[in-house]
Amino acid sequence: MRIEARAEIVWHYGDPVKAEAIAGAVQVDNEGIPPGLKKSLNVVSLSEDGDVITKVKYSGEIETLIKALDDLVFAVKIAEEALNV
Repeated sequence: MRIEARAEIVWHYGDPVKAEAIAGAVQVDNEGIPPGLKKSLNVVSLSEDGDVITKVKYSGEIETLIKALDDLVFAVKIAEEALNV
């Protein structure tokens, strides 16, 4: 099924330094999106006032969006774990 979607996902940390580190790590992963997928998927992560805000814009098959969001959540989880070590 082909869809068009926009989403804003906010992770609340309450710590600007932690949020900046996580947003930076996730944004690097966002920039690694394969060239063929970049035409239909735009993902940007930034930090603001202790939060990580990720904006997603997508046009295509819903399964691909689900995989991209799953990858995003996994990247955030890995960044959180790296900061807690």
